[in-house]
Amino acid sequence: MSGKYSAATSIQAPAQAKPVLRYAAGATIIMLVAMMADYKLSYLTPVLALSLLAPGIKPLTIKTGLAFLLTIATASISGLLFTRMFINYPLVFLPLIVLAVFHIYYTQKFQKMKVWLIISILVIPMASMQSPVLGSTIALNLFINAFIAVILVTIVNLIFPFEPMTNGKAVPEAPVQWSPYQRYIAARNKILVVMPVLMIFFIFNLSGALLVLIFITILSMNPATASKKAGMAIILSNFGGGMAAILAFNLLTIVPEVIFLGMLVLLAGLLFGKGLFSGKPVSQMFGMAYSTFLLILGNVTSFRGEAGEEVWTRIMQLGIVVVYIVIAFALVDYYSGRREKTLMNG
Repeated sequence: MSGKYSAATSIQAPAQAKPVLRYAAGATIIMLVAMMADYKLSYLTPVLALSLLAPGIKPLTIKTGLAFLLTIATASISGLLFTRMFINYPLVFLPLIVLAVFHIYYTQKFQKMKVWLIISILVIPMASMQSPVLGSTIALNLFINAFIAVILVTIVNLIFPFEPMTNGKAVPEAPVQWSPYQRYIAARNKILVVMPVLMIFFIFNLSGALLVLIFITILSMNPATASKKAGMAIILSNFGGGMAAILAFNLLTIVPEVIFLGMLVLLAGLLFGKGLFSGKPVSQMFGMAYSTFLLILGNVTSFRGEAGEEVWTRIMQLGIVVVYIVIAFALVDYYSGRREKTLMNG
């Protein structure tokens, strides 16, 4: 029996090790380039690039890469023009933003770039409320983020060629084809969760807390957030990613070297990546934890010299966001379920 176990393990380990190494090393390369370049919103590049390195995602071709960049550029320019036209008419401004985001949630197109599109539509107008120049800067830097992400992911794919996993459960299942009504319900629930935050940002002009809006957007795109059973797992995974980021940040204060930063990101990528590519029911939670790790570490690790207390502020902000997302989705799902039962019984 031990011989059979050893043989099975030796076959399965290399099959899983290559994608995990590609995922972790790719995130490390992108993180280091983004941190050394230190452009505005550079902390978003490795987080958003992870969606192009996730399990089952095929590498971008020249055609799909150009289409990706063209779509992001169009969304950024549209966000700027839309803001300049309607920013002074809030009764038109907010409903149109909500309608645009609802359509992105609803459509089955643009799966690889949905997060980028929603961030463009939400963040650019909110930044433009503070200053039109800031809005233009955010729009330009979102496109730069997308461009750098595509270039670096392409380089990673050349260094670590994409190989589909074929060992049982680790093979990603085909995307579930939802009916138009199911997509409508899912999009409606996500809008009901995001809209209160959007209104608070608009009313109180909270353009200084754009990271919160960005993180809510990223979390809202995760299918697990709509599951009541996954609520605690989401909180724990983000808590784990946050704690790992705090540990890494404290180690970096002792050894403030770029190479050491890369080693920490690589180590975390290997640990979280092993869980992500395991094919287990909770595997997506490891991907969420690693995204949180990169988002916090990238946001507080800057060569411009951020204060050490910044990491705790970010942890608190993201912690509040996670709890809000879980509770909001649970409430929306509960009342949505009650309404469905009432309609069926009526």
